[in-house]
This record gives sequence, C-alpha cells and structure tokens, in this order.
Amino acid sequence: MTDDREQDMTPTAAAEPRTGTVTVVVVDDHLLLADAVATGLRMRGRTTVLDVAASCAEGLAAVERHRPDVCLLDQRLPDGFGTDLIPRLLAASPGTKVLLVTADDSVDVLHQALAAGAVGIVNKGQRADALHEAVMRAAEGITILSARDVQRLLPSSERGGQQLGDDLTPRERDVLRLLVQGVSTRDIAARLFISYATARNHIQSVIGKLGAHNKLEAVTIALRENIVSGP
Repeated sequence: MTDDREQDMTPTAAAEPRTGTVTVVVVDDHLLLADAVATGLRMRGRTTVLDVAASCAEGLAAVERHRPDVCLLDQRLPDGFGTDLIPRLLAASPGTKVLLVTADDSVDVLHQALAAGAVGIVNKGQRADALHEAVMRAAEGITILSARDVQRLLPSSERGGQQLGDDLTPRERDVLRLLVQGVSTRDIAARLFISYATARNHIQSVIGKLGAHNKLEAVTIALRENIVSGP
C-alpha cells in the first residue's frame, strides 16, 4: 500500500490512558483478512478478540452477545453497509466504540460514519501496528481520523485555500489523466510501468481524494473542477 494511504491518526479529545485488556469484535466478510486482523491484535497484546462475524446480522448478534469495548466494522458487507449498521450496534451495546475499517475512503462514507456514531475510520491499507493503536485509542474514547480526513471535514473557508485535488500526488494525477482519456486499469499499469495492483490502488486513492464513488464519478469531478484537462 502506498504511503499516501498511511494514517497519521489524530486524537481530537484527551483521555486517560486505558489499563487492562480491550475486548474486540471484528465484522468483515473477507474471512482471511478478518482472521489476520484478529491474529495481529492478539499478538500485540492488551486486546482480546471475542468474535469474528461475516455479515451485518452476525455482527449485530456478536455485539449484542459480547458487548465489546471496540467493534471493527467493514463498510461493505453481504447484507448491507457498515454505516447503516452502526446505530443498531450502538443501540444494542451503548458502551461499544465502533471503528469503521474500509477501503472506501470517500468523503461521503467519512461523513456517514461519524454521523452514525462511529468513533473514527481506519483505511484497510493500514499496518497492523497502526490498527492496534487505533483500537487502543478508540477504547479510550478518542476520535480516530487521519490528518487528511480532519482536513476534509473542515468547511472550505477553513482549508487554507486548498482546492479539490490539491492533495493528489504527481503519480495520481498521471493516473487521473489516463482515466479521463478512458484508459483501462490494465492499460494504465502498462503505460506507467507499474503493476496492475498498484494502478488499482492509485485509482482507489484518486476516487477517495475527489470524494467520488467510482471511476466515472471521479472523471466527471476532475473535468468539472478543471483538475485535469480532457482528452
């Protein structure tokens, strides 16, 4: 995962350091990833993963049963969206802090997660150490947001003149120009001499930074806002 996806998690409220073990429920339908997350948290200590669930229904049942300190919640689940599930989780277990863990870092998902009551949002590109730290902070009641997410939450008048697309890296701009030209992900990789996976990651980062939901919307925004020129 590229460095521009790393999170410098910014606490927005002070809290006393937590003592004791933090209990966690992981809700993610990608079971290999969910099991890896659970194993990684256990290895780093001070956390106990009580359950791993693969759907909204299973996640709600697990949180009702265990009432964990923290719920790590995926956004896209087979039977719904994590952001829609958050209020139900909090109603079932008011003491649980919900962290949305997702590859979709669009500004809409960010707003939806916080409005629903999540304590923060963590990108799936995070290293295990950063995720463990986020869990520990969330259990203390600290809001977990990257510096970029904090910036995106500010009104435009408070962003220091930053315009949409200013945070795109040079490589992301190259990718966006090719997207505007209608080039496929595979051909973008070939033209830029990068792997298909890297091209796909750049595209997802571009989509997120523009607040879009897909490639077509990212292209529409880029042309509308004159971020890059057309074909």
